[in-house]
Amino acid sequence: MFDESPSQPPSPAQALVALAPLEPEWQPVFQASNQVVLYNPTSHALTIHPNATHCFPCPYCRRPLPPGFALEEDIHIRERSYSRPSNYFKLLSVSSETSRTSTPPPLASGTSQSAFPRQAMAEGYFKKFFQEEYRLGMGAYGSVYLCQHVLDGNPLGHFAVKKIAVGESHSYLLSILREIRLLETLRHRNIITYHHAWLESYQFSSFGPKIPTLHVLMQWAEGGSLDDFIDVRLGRPSRLPYLQSSSSSSPSDSPSARIRQFRAMQRAPPEERERLRREMEEKAAARNTGKTSWKAVHLLSAEEVQSLFSDVVEGLSFLHSRSILHLDLKPGNVLLTHDEGKLIPRAMLSDFGTSRDMLQSSGSRSGNTGTLEYASPESLPSPQTGLLKEVDSKSDMWSLGMILHKMLFFRLPYRYASDGERSEEGEVDILNKLEQEILGYSGFRSTSSLSAAFESRRLPRAFLILLETLLSVIPSSRPSCERIAGAIREGRVCTGALLRVTSLITF
Repeated sequence: MFDESPSQPPSPAQALVALAPLEPEWQPVFQASNQVVLYNPTSHALTIHPNATHCFPCPYCRRPLPPGFALEEDIHIRERSYSRPSNYFKLLSVSSETSRTSTPPPLASGTSQSAFPRQAMAEGYFKKFFQEEYRLGMGAYGSVYLCQHVLDGNPLGHFAVKKIAVGESHSYLLSILREIRLLETLRHRNIITYHHAWLESYQFSSFGPKIPTLHVLMQWAEGGSLDDFIDVRLGRPSRLPYLQSSSSSSPSDSPSARIRQFRAMQRAPPEERERLRREMEEKAAARNTGKTSWKAVHLLSAEEVQSLFSDVVEGLSFLHSRSILHLDLKPGNVLLTHDEGKLIPRAMLSDFGTSRDMLQSSGSRSGNTGTLEYASPESLPSPQTGLLKEVDSKSDMWSLGMILHKMLFFRLPYRYASDGERSEEGEVDILNKLEQEILGYSGFRSTSSLSAAFESRRLPRAFLILLETLLSVIPSSRPSCERIAGAIREGRVCTGALLRVTSLITF
């Protein structure tokens, strides 16, 4: 029997199915705001349909809402309610392959014949399904760009695309693909989702040739990184305009309000989007006008440290449970997203460019792993022999301790770190001195003055004990991530009541 009561709106799945054409071959595979993507598994064809307008009732009085009306929280929920199979982007690849001409396109001027077979290249996939907006960041293993997913000119949502130049190296490509395929299988709320990877030619500079480039499609974290989050609290300019700090106490000028404005700009039609973009830039300029060199520093609250640290611990514990080492943990690789109804963003681990499988990796290392500031002492070359030791999960735990140190004090315990009191020396000299500092660091030691400061900030003393154990120079003395995650879940690291804090030492 069908329930025809008008007070019950159709479920998202039912609404999707209702939009499908009469032909049973067409299947809904993607929904974004007011559009649905349909896929035909027989012909591998794709089509996009506007979402049907439903008259949903008001959640408070149950009276029908006018067509097109949406509560603000409904908009955020709809943005996250994509009915998308995990292989959606692979279906796009199959569709692109089917529609591609059988005649190879002519080589562009200045482009050499690729060392990879044409069948391995997905030429045109990025241009067909994505529009690049701007670069989010750049690292040793590639650059990351914010991209709009499009289909037939219709915007369907934002994603991050990492582009890694592989050149002519088959072995390098295979090693990266092996890691990407592994990461694509990981699904956890504190791990950035990897959606798809493909090989395509890309021109990194105006004067350079097109070279084989691995494109890695990932979830986009609209809240930036933990580094960005801390920079805003320090009053520093953010590379993301909607995260700029502000002295205004107006709710309409808060970071969450600016994020909502940014999302509204993303959903707007192209002509309206440009106007909203200009408004955001004008507001950001107004906020920066007349600012003095004095900047307020807003340290993280106990609740913020607890929530963000717990997220990082849960994500890292999940990786370690899958026998995966991250090996480049740092605030820049902790990305943030804002969940509906939550004041504190959710943290997710990202950038596994140096990650390793503990079960399958070889016992030798060919170079330093990770970022120097957050690297463990045992991961650096031995001062006596210059050789590299084998690292394990305890190296990740050291980096976790440094992230906690950064969250609590907004600095690292090194003079020559990027946030330290550097002298006017060359970059090479600074890095050499930083490496010596790390090798000579004796570990974190709490003091009575620190305990008093934590009490005035209403921070649990358990954080100081965590720092002492995580930043121990003896790797075997560091707790496992699973033990810390268990302590957090059991309430031994909490903001209200501190229970059995001394048991943290016995991890």
